[in-house]
Amino acid sequence: MLVYVNNFLFEPAQGPDQIVQLVAKWVGQRAKSYVDTARLAEGIRELKLKDGSTLTSRATWSADKRRTYPFWFCAQLSHRDEKISGRRWITEIGLHQEAEGQAIECSLLLRTDEVSARVNASIQVTRPKLVEQLIQSCNPLGQTPGLKVKQLTLESASAFLREVERDERNYPIVILSTNRDNEFPVTPERLRSILVGLADVVCVPAEEDTFAIEELVGRRFMAFGGALNIVFPGRQGDRGLFYETVLLRPDEIVDLLDSGHSIESEVLSTITHRTNLPCSWRHISPEKVGQAVLRAQLAQMIERAKAGDQSEELTEYVALLESADQELQSKDKELVRIRSNYEEKEQEVRSLQADIANLKHALSGLQSSDDGGDDVAEILAPLRDTVAAVLKGNPSLQQTVDLIATVYSDRIVFLETAKGSAKESDRGGFRQGAKAFELLQKLATEYWQQLADGKSDQQAKAVFGQNAYAANEASALSNDGKRRRTFNYRGRKFLMEKHLKHGVKDSLAETLRVHFEWLAHEKKIIVGHCGKHLDF
Repeated sequence: MLVYVNNFLFEPAQGPDQIVQLVAKWVGQRAKSYVDTARLAEGIRELKLKDGSTLTSRATWSADKRRTYPFWFCAQLSHRDEKISGRRWITEIGLHQEAEGQAIECSLLLRTDEVSARVNASIQVTRPKLVEQLIQSCNPLGQTPGLKVKQLTLESASAFLREVERDERNYPIVILSTNRDNEFPVTPERLRSILVGLADVVCVPAEEDTFAIEELVGRRFMAFGGALNIVFPGRQGDRGLFYETVLLRPDEIVDLLDSGHSIESEVLSTITHRTNLPCSWRHISPEKVGQAVLRAQLAQMIERAKAGDQSEELTEYVALLESADQELQSKDKELVRIRSNYEEKEQEVRSLQADIANLKHALSGLQSSDDGGDDVAEILAPLRDTVAAVLKGNPSLQQTVDLIATVYSDRIVFLETAKGSAKESDRGGFRQGAKAFELLQKLATEYWQQLADGKSDQQAKAVFGQNAYAANEASALSNDGKRRRTFNYRGRKFLMEKHLKHGVKDSLAETLRVHFEWLAHEKKIIVGHCGKHLDF
């Protein structure tokens, strides 16, 4: 089973020797044995260590024991599981340096081998301790995610949103929030050290106004009250970008801890489930190093053969060597092509998954039934006049409210106060039915979709254009003004300052105000008032 794979770029002061030395030290400490760095660097066919583990290595060296470039190296440590009989753990560390002095590509892979399907005990996902030692000593390049814990504050919210939506971002972002005791669900620095190279860790400080930050970045990219949120890179679908998120709520975190699981392990397994396969393709495995060694040997043999006497027998020998070299190169090209095709199919699948996730919002709430046709017709009958009136461009405000409430029942709720205010406007001769339908339909479609996709209100309000939307009242509200804008929904009171507006006259016939609130946890818009202008 593939447990953990990661890839880094390092610029150690002492080149590859420094990394090989750290590998030898790490293996020695773990196995309580001495591992000679020079021997490890040159290659070890098989070395049995004191704790029963096995160490092997391979590298590209010339016949006179000098490093050749491109330089390839891989070490593999294999040991049994101390608790689970029939399971072995294999750790591989690979290096590649194209030329002397250039950055060194380093990959680490951790996997298990089981003797049979009967070995099915669960695995707590972790990463080799060597990872943090390499990060501390070998100067990772700046683009490596997770080198430090970042802060999400009101001041940095705009920059954070740009980073989340950056097209080039190819790694997840883990957002931590504090609970009532101002404590994070997991120590941020500990989580960072586990996820380094795979994901960034971002903390929302306890003293920050999380609701103000949410207004800027959107609820999908936030965490509250001790929750932990993982935001994966965006996926392009036909309906736009979709960002997959995994939210661990405070109660779920408590359940995990009570069941003996580690939060760090849960987050790491969630991320590696998506990153292991693509990272494994870039892993510098013993097989890949073996191929590099074989190519180097073939190239040397071809050169020596060409430099000697060209007898007929020798010419055939050179031709065979060149044919073998071409065969290896063609296999490499074929492998690259297959992986490229796979990645294209994966991208297509991700695009379709993004569309499915977006369409779920549109389809939720729709129900079908094979019977009860007469009942359905009776229910829909009042809507026929409403639809006809909308098509003619002269619906009443009540007709507009009824139509939007029915068609978008999974997205928008009109409270009785809203329906009552609509009837009052109709009694006053309301003449802006077409405009009301336009605004309410945008509210239930484009605006709702933006918020449901995790966009901020600042971004979503653009669908209305200029002057049709206001997030709050232009002037300070009196106590009576606040009371008029406060509405009860499911036992909770909401002060609804967000509103749509049309007209400025103090007239039931010409003016429209729609006061509402967005409930992110329900993905619904609650309308408390739909009618005349409310006094301040």
